[in-house]
Amino acid sequence: MASALPPTLALKLPEEHVFEDLKLRRCADDAIDLDMDLVRKVCQLNGLDFDKVQSNPGPVVSTILTVWYKSHLAEGGSPDPVMEQLKQGR
Repeated sequence: MASALPPTLALKLPEEHVFEDLKLRRCADDAIDLDMDLVRKVCQLNGLDFDKVQSNPGPVVSTILTVWYKSHLAEGGSPDPVMEQLKQGR
């Protein structure tokens, strides 16, 4: 399987889930926690090697969060406090 992330516009998200299903939360000042089973599902949908993503999750997880959050907001979803902090660099 490929390890490079496809272009963001082509990122497939699981239709049966919503952004809140990621259960995004802060676990430290500079770290977040989220549902990695759902990240695994996104990786599978997009042909990404989840084991490689786990070894360096930052770039792929950041892209998943960014794309999914933009979609969530565009569909009328409520702002997420953790994502808003991350967008502001906090």
